[in-house]
Amino acid sequence: MQIIFIADFFADEILGGGELNNEVLADSLRRRGHTVVEQKSSHITSEYITEHWDYNFIVGNFVHLPEEIKRSLASFSYIIYEHDHKYLRNRNPAFFSGYVAPPSEIINEEFYKNALGIFCQSDFHYKILHSNLSLDNIKNVAGNAWSDESLEHIAALSSEKKQNGFSILDSNISHKNTLGAARYCESLNAPYEFVSSRNYHDFLKKLAKNDKFVFLPQTPETLSRVAVEARMLGMQVHTNSRVGAASEKWFSLKGVELIEKMRLRREEIVDSIESIFTTGRCSHFTPKRELPKISILTSLYKGDEHIDGFMRNMVRQSVFDDCELIIVDANSPGDEKAVIEKYLASYPNIIYKRLDHDPGIYGCWNIALELSTGEFITNANLDDRRSLQQLEIFAGELIDNPDVDLVYSQCFVTHKPNEEYSRNSSQREVYPVADFTSENMIKCLPGCMPLWKKSMHDTAGVFDDKYKFAGDWEMWLRAVKAGSKFKRVDSVHGLYYHNPDGLTTDTSRQREKSAEEKEVFHKYADVFGENNYNIYKEHFSK
Repeated sequence: MQIIFIADFFADEILGGGELNNEVLADSLRRRGHTVVEQKSSHITSEYITEHWDYNFIVGNFVHLPEEIKRSLASFSYIIYEHDHKYLRNRNPAFFSGYVAPPSEIINEEFYKNALGIFCQSDFHYKILHSNLSLDNIKNVAGNAWSDESLEHIAALSSEKKQNGFSILDSNISHKNTLGAARYCESLNAPYEFVSSRNYHDFLKKLAKNDKFVFLPQTPETLSRVAVEARMLGMQVHTNSRVGAASEKWFSLKGVELIEKMRLRREEIVDSIESIFTTGRCSHFTPKRELPKISILTSLYKGDEHIDGFMRNMVRQSVFDDCELIIVDANSPGDEKAVIEKYLASYPNIIYKRLDHDPGIYGCWNIALELSTGEFITNANLDDRRSLQQLEIFAGELIDNPDVDLVYSQCFVTHKPNEEYSRNSSQREVYPVADFTSENMIKCLPGCMPLWKKSMHDTAGVFDDKYKFAGDWEMWLRAVKAGSKFKRVDSVHGLYYHNPDGLTTDTSRQREKSAEEKEVFHKYADVFGENNYNIYKEHFSK
């Protein structure tokens, strides 16, 4: 593989975390037999890009990359290895509530959108970037890359005796907050030393002199390489909520255990680079994370307009190989089968069952549920779309939260059919959903594309197919009444099509729909409580 690594500066010019990481990645790719050429962003021309049409491109820091080059790269295979927040004018999400900037502050959006993948360095970093750009090509590589030589040097230093005191990064970059760290030490009456050096190994030696490291950045750090180095050196790290590394489970490790974790993580990052250039597919989590099988339940009726886009969206899910898509055709009069058969030939994990009658959407879901063999379940509507990592992210949430039975998120709302999640006309309009409480179940919180544990049906039963419109709300209320807990996932991970002819949106069916919702409302009044019941009973009595 031939790769051009583009960055504003390299490690022989600036001894920064991004530059050191890029250097190790380039060397690691070379060790695997790939050709890697390093080029400064300010030196890249359109002619150079055209001459190297058969290369793949890794773009690190790109402040100095000309706009015409960003546009030219859209025709080539490139990934962005994101080191800060270059999608914002001021590059500091801390200025905005919840780290989410208004659209007027977003820049380089097309450059990010056209990349094969955007590599983030922590889950914290991923969530901020996804909240601002809502793209489905973002991947959390959950770490940085260190050379074997550096890791061995860190291992040797970690075993040396340390003095009681704090090390502070001596930086003239204001948002690194060196003075704030000093004031913190002074408030504790603790000794401290400022640490700096143009020589990397000398810097590590000075850092390791003390048993504690304090770092209180004023802008969200995508990872904070130095904080990870302090942990590898066996130091205590005193920091705030703006350090990305602290969002990773491995940050609880230190010393040799963390060193070996980062050695493995380096190879996984290189695996990811090779994989994305080879397959063009980007997954959210680091490689080799094992996920339970996911069963996708789909009811099909009069879906000719949406079937092709739906199938493309499903098979492009980052974990589709770990899924089974079960399509139950409710005797549809359309020609959807012709489209589905094209996919059946290539994907043995697609199951298609055609009925000779229409049992309704919830009847179809129950049939698919009975056929399912997955540990996790989701329903998928033909006219809605998911981010390509939605199933992977939601499955990760269920794994990481064993007391939770169902996860859901907000969805963008579009009024145009067959738009893609990453390219839609929603103007960031979302279908609002609240955090989970039994009181908030007065609305159908899970929305149109939740993921849940199949085991939930063991205690709560299956969907009640007497309903045409409110069967999912009734199911979730029954599950909550039986003790299930739900969780709202941060950020927006789906695209809901407000279909004027849809089952729940068709105005000609509103009276029947309202009658069902009224029945469910009164049936589960004890779930969302007397106060909510009294507030909403007039609404449901209309």
